[in-house]
Amino acid sequence: MDKLFATLVITFLLYSPSFAFEYEKKVFVEREKVAFVEIKSDKPVDIFIMYSPQYKNYTKSGSTEGAFDMRNIRWYIYPIPAMFDDQTVYFIVKEGAEFKVTYENVKERIDRLFKGDMLLRSGADSFFKKGIDSIRLTQNLPDLQIEIEASEDVQIAVVKVMDYISLTRGKKSFEEIYENASFKGVKSLNFRSPDFDDLYLIAKSENGVNIKYKTWANKDTASSGC
Repeated sequence: MDKLFATLVITFLLYSPSFAFEYEKKVFVEREKVAFVEIKSDKPVDIFIMYSPQYKNYTKSGSTEGAFDMRNIRWYIYPIPAMFDDQTVYFIVKEGAEFKVTYENVKERIDRLFKGDMLLRSGADSFFKKGIDSIRLTQNLPDLQIEIEASEDVQIAVVKVMDYISLTRGKKSFEEIYENASFKGVKSLNFRSPDFDDLYLIAKSENGVNIKYKTWANKDTASSGC
């Protein structure tokens, strides 16, 4: 009987890969609150973040098109501010991971920023593959303090969307991107986000490298958000 049960379980897992290697987490945030979703895993996982339109498409077709995806993540913090309206966000995680959701009052958090507190807003610990690899920095607020640290020497360049697209489409080489990047360095960087534009961290390594970044909100960001 035990052998038959084990056979049935294995068969089910083999023919139901989404059950075996993928699960989802729904996070609801009430208006005037902000949720910080922290995801941890012992091994690198892929994360897909979806709002309602992308999630509806995903449930109908299984497609993750339009989702914000993060690859090879061991640790990740994602902010969901609901300053004016309730928000619902879905997290689809390959291979599974540990979730923790912390809620804060938006007004109270902004008051703390105006008083001079430095508050962690987002971050990630990711493995960058050999050669050229990249990750989108979750920020979108001017003057956020951004810290980047690599486990070994690696060329790091932080660029805006157009430079990232030029690189991925082969219009510019990494050397051109690196030479002209506003923020660049070897192994570590520490700078303030210039504006609301998305930023991409691009790295070039010989053997692959672990890179961790953190973004910190401060008094200068309080008028723009938390």
